[in-house]
Amino acid sequence: MGFLKVGEKDRSGRQKRIEHGGKYLRASRTGGVSLRAHARAAGVNLTGNTRHGVRVSTRLARNTQVALQNGRFILRGRYGSDAAKLNLSKSGVTVSSKTPVGSFNWVKPGRSSFKLGGVQVRGHKAAQLQGIYLLFTGVFALIGGFLKAFGLLFVGIARGVGAIVAWRERARQERERLEVSAAEVAPVGAHVLEANDISLEEEPARDLFAGLLFTLATLGRGSTRFDSDTVDDPRISLGVQHGLAEDVTVVGRRLVHWLGTEEPGEDPQVVLGVLHALATAFGNKVAGETRAEALLALDDACLAMGPRTVLQEAMIDLLAEVWAVDLVLEGEQ
Repeated sequence: MGFLKVGEKDRSGRQKRIEHGGKYLRASRTGGVSLRAHARAAGVNLTGNTRHGVRVSTRLARNTQVALQNGRFILRGRYGSDAAKLNLSKSGVTVSSKTPVGSFNWVKPGRSSFKLGGVQVRGHKAAQLQGIYLLFTGVFALIGGFLKAFGLLFVGIARGVGAIVAWRERARQERERLEVSAAEVAPVGAHVLEANDISLEEEPARDLFAGLLFTLATLGRGSTRFDSDTVDDPRISLGVQHGLAEDVTVVGRRLVHWLGTEEPGEDPQVVLGVLHALATAFGNKVAGETRAEALLALDDACLAMGPRTVLQEAMIDLLAEVWAVDLVLEGEQ
């Protein structure tokens, strides 16, 4: 035990009242110094104090005590929670609330207590201090509530603005979206293959997939230089990544040669026609489940370099149509 209980905490984590409470000696700021002795027999407590005389007490019921002190009858009872505790005494019933700095009696403020830094005050002065504490607590709670409400309002406005921006972006994309169908671009792709004397049915599925990947990830962004980061997937082994990147690079050179231009975005119909031819040949070589997985992988490759372009959106739609795959893109319902 520290000197005068300095450093000791009560159940609420506050410094205990500064006093000395030994077995026979008690000393406090308000009670002075006194000697005391205590004995218990047959459920009755007997306490002798040089300052307050002799007290005989017992528990009448749970949380209820009756006592005689120097011939004066005492009745004490404490019931309920700290927020609204019912106090019973000879003079009647009062209600008090516990606060971090003591307790405030709502019926008889003069019975309030206030403790700060181990120094305890009782009576009307304690009630005044409790009132000041409650006033400041209420003001801070009001300010905190206002700031919280303002924060929620700000978040709500930000989300609303974000939703409006997203809606406008989707509307813009819908307006700019290339409306093409497989029937429209199929003859264009067939013409490109015929002009270069190419038969895709003789190509292995791996090369066809490499061609699809180059068309979507590279030509779909208006470029002819393949970026190997599009196949940088932790789910794919490094050896497979390296081999796939080489295949895409080789097949990409052939595709650029077929198109006969270094600017693939000049005529989207030609690029979409070649994509349709590649997709048809690949779809004839693999099962339906594999086609769906391939479409998802190709879409991931598009997103690896950023948001889809308008041409890439059209490519994904075309692949879904050719392969008869139901696909819901991110941001669509």
